[in-house]
Amino acid sequence: NQVRNIAPFINDVFTVTSKWWTYRDGVLHRGLDIATSGSKPVYSMLNGYVVDKGYTSTAGNYIIIADNTQGSSTYGYATRYLHLANLPPFPIGTRLLILQQVAMEGSTGESTGIHLHVEMQDISRFNWQWHTSNNQSDYLDPTVFMGIDNVEGTQWIYEGVVPPPTPTESTKSKFKWVLYANKLRNKEVN
Repeated sequence: NQVRNIAPFINDVFTVTSKWWTYRDGVLHRGLDIATSGSKPVYSMLNGYVVDKGYTSTAGNYIIIADNTQGSSTYGYATRYLHLANLPPFPIGTRLLILQQVAMEGSTGESTGIHLHVEMQDISRFNWQWHTSNNQSDYLDPTVFMGIDNVEGTQWIYEGVVPPPTPTESTKSKFKWVLYANKLRNKEVN
């Protein structure tokens, strides 16, 4: 089982800039867009393996991490991070741990500013439907996994201790997480 109520940004306030599963200018947005105040480190939300990475003109630099323990690209939850500032340095097949830094937030590909686009699927059930399916049931809502509201303009912070650059498997249970939310819907924040 994976840790939930975790975000790809640690100790940095981030804002939901575009809701998960909504239409923008007639185009279906299958992911969740979140942004910090600049290009911040992006961390893995899963223990798993790099099953794909690369660059496309629309996604920019991206990485897909699957949480399977068999090292197969057809089993388990998977996260897909888009628009990264740099191509992640990990070869396909590399084992990653929760909270391991994978890249920096960026604005590559078709992006209007620095942010992170997050998609999630259960690839054992849906078998790689990234940007090919218009069925909401083929995707997982990343806001549910992260424990945040799917509401534009809301701000969140995950406070915790970022592990050293080469963490061990046993470190995953040592982190205490606190989630704070500041909902900005039609309210002035003091």
